[in-house]
Amino acid sequence: MDFFRNYRFPIIVGLFLLAALAFFSFKAGRKAVVEPAGRWLMEVVGPAQRGMDWAGDWMESLWRRYFSLVQAAEENEELKEQVASLRQQLVDLEEMRLANQRLKELLKFKETLDYPMVAAEVVGRDPSGHFRTVMINKGTSDGVKTLMPVVCAQGAVGRIIWASPNHAKLLLLIDPNSGVDVLVQSSRARGVVEGQAGGRLNLKYLIHTEHISPGDRVVTSGAAGVFPKGVLVGTVSSVKKEKIGAFQQVEVEPAVDFGRLEEVLVILHRRQLDE
Repeated sequence: MDFFRNYRFPIIVGLFLLAALAFFSFKAGRKAVVEPAGRWLMEVVGPAQRGMDWAGDWMESLWRRYFSLVQAAEENEELKEQVASLRQQLVDLEEMRLANQRLKELLKFKETLDYPMVAAEVVGRDPSGHFRTVMINKGTSDGVKTLMPVVCAQGAVGRIIWASPNHAKLLLLIDPNSGVDVLVQSSRARGVVEGQAGGRLNLKYLIHTEHISPGDRVVTSGAAGVFPKGVLVGTVSSVKKEKIGAFQQVEVEPAVDFGRLEEVLVILHRRQLDE
């Protein structure tokens, strides 16, 4: 009883509409007769029917718009994924182009040296920062051994200080523990290049009488058979002749950009070279 009392009006209206629909269904197969009750029912039911039709059309339109928005959102996500994929493909292609260019330069440089070599990629760097070393992806199984010199297309890089079957550690020229016998190309003055802080090189043991100028090229001398003779080490960047002391203070800008080093050549055979 409480339910009927609470929903009395909607129930009565619903029953009335059902009765009206039943009445018109009953009259549908019979001869049309204009009756006052029928006209009255049509006046009441007609607007309600139009309202229901309008509400149905509105709901259908709303439903279609909703699905259109959902479909558009899905298509938008697919397009975003396709754009991201194409961008990554462009990045990969550019990396392949640059790697191919570097390898061509490396191969061209390799042809200038008459020694067996193996190409390697830099796969790691010293995380402590105490030493200027890098790890390469070639080791003893490829013929790489300690003390072997390492070069790249730009010039001398360093030497191997440790090797395992598949990897090796390379001490760079810019490490303070590194030292290479060199020649000043123009004057033929001899000295030793050592690494220093800041990524530069010191050219040591050049006496005051040697004529050295900024811009002079410094190359390996071939002494001790570590590096082949004539490999570019760097360019003289500054020269100081102190009044006290027998040697000049010479700084050298490395030929190799060690911060961007990616591929190298390990010279597999060491031999005593003509000086």
